[in-house]
Amino acid sequence: MKSEENTIYLPEMRYLAESHVPLSREMKQKIYPDTWNENLYFESSLYKVKINTSVVERSKLSATIAFKESLNIYEEGREKKFYFNNGLIDRIVNTEPVMPPDRPSYPGDYGLRFDFKNGKIETVGCYFRQKPCQEIIHLDSSGEVVKVVKEKAQCEKGCGHLVPYRIPGSYFVADHKVRVRKEPSIKSEISTELKKDTPIEVIADTEIYEEIFPHYGTWAKVRLDDGSVGFVYGAFLRAPGEIDVVAIREKANEWKKMNGWREK
Repeated sequence: MKSEENTIYLPEMRYLAESHVPLSREMKQKIYPDTWNENLYFESSLYKVKINTSVVERSKLSATIAFKESLNIYEEGREKKFYFNNGLIDRIVNTEPVMPPDRPSYPGDYGLRFDFKNGKIETVGCYFRQKPCQEIIHLDSSGEVVKVVKEKAQCEKGCGHLVPYRIPGSYFVADHKVRVRKEPSIKSEISTELKKDTPIEVIADTEIYEEIFPHYGTWAKVRLDDGSVGFVYGAFLRAPGEIDVVAIREKANEWKKMNGWREK
């Protein structure tokens, strides 16, 4: 029998929980009315989670997990946003305050963006200032790559993830040859390397942030199969409900070879 602490009342909350977004007890248990006009917050010292819905209908629920930082007087910080439509995931974007010519700053898409159709991943794309760059991968309802579109613009900030926090729990190694380090730093000594899809346990998030191009996130303290403890960068971990971007890109590379794709 599930405890009240683990109660999930909404499909949107279930999706966020499977993606290992940190949710408060209130978020998990809240039964949202059809006309709901309030926000729920869950905050730590360095990040916050906000859930909000449309004031007209609950069909447009969204969630934001944000770094609690102030980059300058005009900026609010980096955020990962989840948008839902009638209970199904509709879009996931990484946003960061960027500097267009006509205004001091505004939060624009940058890095990876995921668009869905009927709750299933439809495109994986790279964006900067809310415009596509690099390439867009199109998938069918079964997850197979059907087309890759090359964009004229190149991504000015790279094409990566924001990883504000990794809650304790079970994950998979998200990429090939992921290094486990003795301390939470890219400069720390390497203790071992792990293969993609290796199961791994996160003990705690260190809340130590670092940019490892093109990603920006925290280091997670992990326990390996042999009982030893180390540190893995959060962008190189994948929760059970998260999209396997590496696998999709490998399928896209096969599609490009089969269709005579020529890189610049």
